[in-house]
Amino acid sequence: MLKVDDVQAMLKRCEAFHGHLCMGQVAGVRMAKKGLELVAAEHIKDLIVMVENDRCITDAIIMATGVRLGRRSLKFYDYGKMAATFVNQKTEKAWRVASRGTSDDGLPPDRAMAAALAKADEELMTWQRVRVAFGPGDLPGPPERIVRCSRCGETVLDYRDVPTGQGQADPLCRACAFGTYYQTLSEMDAGSGSMA
Repeated sequence: MLKVDDVQAMLKRCEAFHGHLCMGQVAGVRMAKKGLELVAAEHIKDLIVMVENDRCITDAIIMATGVRLGRRSLKFYDYGKMAATFVNQKTEKAWRVASRGTSDDGLPPDRAMAAALAKADEELMTWQRVRVAFGPGDLPGPPERIVRCSRCGETVLDYRDVPTGQGQADPLCRACAFGTYYQTLSEMDAGSGSMA
């Protein structure tokens, strides 16, 4: 069974990976330990974890569980919450584990981390059984579907395209359908009227 045997040893690995030790690392390791105990996955291929923020706990969860974004065993939902859902694909058991936060904000960081490590699971976090519905393109393995965006020509994997209403021959990527998080330099230059 996948598990975190030695929290202190795992925190050292997390510190090396993340670059420093902090409360987020402590919370992430403790959450991963609890999540792994709850879902009882026998093999890494059976485990999927959804994290709800892009902060320190995510690096700790990656190190403690072995899940990876590139393996499609790590899913990111930007809820800004100190929480993660652990899923055993084989048994379909799923548990959401969330940090209770700390009341040790006034303590120096080392003492606050030590206090958090000494707390019982019930003091540090909550957990509840949940159900997670995965779509056909959400699971690890080779892409289920590959299409080409009818506007930009880039390929889109695993049903992440947007139908145009004109049939499957005219799908759009999400960037073309809804806009991008980036602006190309040519768009910026055209907007300002100058060419760089």
